[in-house]
Amino acid sequence: MKGSKKFFHIGLVIIAIMLLLHLYVIHLPDFIEGFMLGSGIALELIGIYTIKHDISKFRNFKMKLKHD
Repeated sequence: MKGSKKFFHIGLVIIAIMLLLHLYVIHLPDFIEGFMLGSGIALELIGIYTIKHDISKFRNFKMKLKHD
């Protein structure tokens, strides 16, 4: 359970940083903002999925790609 929340927390941090940058500091190009917000949302969804489901097959596939 501890590792599964890691994706969710990283996604929340990315989205919070991007929103704070957009509102208070600087305006980044739309492509960068969209990419960062999209990756944050994707990480949140993966984190929510991994809380309830087993992702050992995904981890094994990822390790196989890394070692090939």
